Order: sequence, then C-alpha cells, then structure tokens
Amino acid sequence: MKMFNLHTLRLILILGVLFFLVGFANHRRKMKPVQSVEVKLMDASKIFITEFQVKDLLQATLSSHGDSIVNESNLAHFEKVLNANDMVKSSEIFYSLDGILSAEIIQRQPIARIKENGFYYLDQDGEPMPLSSNYSSRVPLVSGVKKKDLKEVYPLLMKIEADDFLKKHIIAIRKISEKNYVLSVRDKDYMVNFGQISYLEKKLNNYKVFYKKAAQYKKLDNYKRIDLQFGNQVVCTIK
Repeated sequence: MKMFNLHTLRLILILGVLFFLVGFANHRRKMKPVQSVEVKLMDASKIFITEFQVKDLLQATLSSHGDSIVNESNLAHFEKVLNANDMVKSSEIFYSLDGILSAEIIQRQPIARIKENGFYYLDQDGEPMPLSSNYSSRVPLVSGVKKKDLKEVYPLLMKIEADDFLKKHIIAIRKISEKNYVLSVRDKDYMVNFGQISYLEKKLNNYKVFYKKAAQYKKLDNYKRIDLQFGNQVVCTIK
C-alpha cells in the first residue's frame, strides 16, 4: 500500500509539473507581442493580392487592438479580416512561440472575365470577383450576359478551365440570343456556334476531334462558321 501511494504521489507530482510548464508556456505565448509578420501565398504564380497587402491588413488589425499582443481568441478575427478581402478565398493564421504571426493565403481563381457595365471576373466557385490591380488573368471574355446568366454559362466555363487545349484555344464567349452562345477561338477567324449550354461533353469532344483532323489536313482557314448545336455532328460553313 505504501509503495502504491509513493508511486501515485510521484505520478501526481510529475503530471502537475507538466501541466504547469505547458500552462506557463501558453501564458508566455499569449502575452508575447508580435515580433514580425510573415505571409505565404499558396499559389504565387498569379498574384491578385500581394504579400505586402496582406501584411498591411494584419498590421492594421493589430493596431486596431491598441497593442501588438496576440492570443488564441483573436486569431480567428484575423482570419475573418483576411477572408473578407475580395481576392482571398481562404486563410490560416498561426502564432509561434518566438512571436511570429504567419498567414497562409489561398487566392480566388478567375475562370472568365465578364463584360457587363464594365468588367469583373467570375471565379471557380461561380461568384463575381473584381479585377485586380496587381495581375490580369488570361481567361475567356464573356459578353452579352447579365448576372442572372452566370449560372447558365458557368458549367461551360468550368469545362474550358479543366481542359488544357480549350483553356488556351477559346478566348471569348458571347450570348447572342436566348440560350444561344457563340465562341471565338485563338488565331482563327471562324465563329463557333455552340447553341445552348447543353451536352457539353459531346459538343466539346466533337469540336476537338474536328479541329485535330482539320488541322492535320490544313483546312482550318477554309471555314467561316463551325456549328456544334446539333449535338451529334459538326456542321461547317466554307468561306
């Protein structure tokens, strides 16, 4: 019984010391002022918001607290501030024991530039996104649409975004009448009549097969109109 009590007492003392050390470390971290701010853009190939702009947002948020002390309760507030920025999709904030406040930023990614009373982007989530003063994305221009049409054209834009050939090849989409769209392509002067936003896989695959064969026989410059609206076939109009 005495041996059991001795072991139990030692275990309690050890656990007590551990809890004290962990609590003391957490307390020191919570009370330690920010020494520096670091920002990492998870995809730095397209800079819609710069590291300096993110740092300014964080510094302004720190200043609004009246000091530079960071604790667990306001880290979520920093993320909320960053996520409210038009160029930010999501963010994660970390605070290290040596006083470094770090932010990891995932930027929003445009899939189209919309022309409607000016210009704005449509992002990968199908949401409007303002243009950036830092970077201009090379995406298809969509015209003849209203905001209510964005859900209709969004599936076509996502198909284009996911296909390496189509992403480089299709430069513009224009709505010419109710549920009727035409496409403009890079380096060719023919028009592609897509018709309704339907049977996307079939229409786009038919076009890619046509393009490959026509390019092989050097016929692409002979056409002024390529019609995909009939679904199972590609109808061409010669100049």
